[in-house]
Amino acid sequence: MKLIINLFNSNRKINSVLFLFTAYCLILLVVRAKLTNTVYLFFLVWNLFLAFIPYLFISCLKTQISFQKSRIKTFTLLFLWLLFLPNSFYILTDLIHLSQSENHLFWFDLVVISSYALIGFTLGIISLIEFENIIKTYTSSLIINLLTPVICFLCGIGIYLGRILRYNSWDILSSPIKLFQDTLASLLSVHALLFSFYFGVYIYLFYSLRKIYSAINH
Repeated sequence: MKLIINLFNSNRKINSVLFLFTAYCLILLVVRAKLTNTVYLFFLVWNLFLAFIPYLFISCLKTQISFQKSRIKTFTLLFLWLLFLPNSFYILTDLIHLSQSENHLFWFDLVVISSYALIGFTLGIISLIEFENIIKTYTSSLIINLLTPVICFLCGIGIYLGRILRYNSWDILSSPIKLFQDTLASLLSVHALLFSFYFGVYIYLFYSLRKIYSAINH
C-alpha cells in the first residue's frame, strides 16, 4: 500500500487526472451494459489494465531505484517497461470494433472505445516522457534522439504482433519460442515492417508534439 501511495504521489496532478479519466471510462461501460444488457466491450477494461503496466514500471523506476545503486533492478524494470509498452498504444486499434456497433449505438460506442484508446495512448506518451527524463541524466541528447524513434518502431512491431498475429502478453511465458520465431518473421515481412513503421511514426509524432510545446513555452 505504501508503494502505491508513493507512486501516486510521485506525479499527483497527472495521476489524479488519470484516475478520474479511468473512472469515467468505467462508468461509460457500465452505462452501455445497462442499455444493452450485454458486457460487450468489457475487454477494454483488461486492455486498459495492460496499458497501465508500463506506466507503473516507469513510475516505480522513477521513485524507487537509484541507477548507481541498483543497475540490475534498473535494467530489469526498463526491459519490462519496453516489453509492455506496446500495450499502451495497442488499445488504439480497438477502434476496429466500431464495425460491430449497431447503428443506434455507433456514436456512443465511438465515445466509449475512443476514451479507452485515448487514455491508453496518453499513458504510453507519458511513459516515453518519463523514460527520457530518467535516462537523460546518464546519456547524451543525441542518444535519446536516436533511441526514442527506435522504441516507437518496436511498439509498432508489438502492435502488429497483437492485432494482426493475435498474440497476447502472456504468450511471452506460454509460447516464447513461437512468439520469437514470428517476431523474426515479421522483421522480414514487408507488410509487417510497413505496419510497424507507420504506427511507429504516428507514436513518435505525438511524442514530438510534447517536445515542441515545451520548447515554445520555455
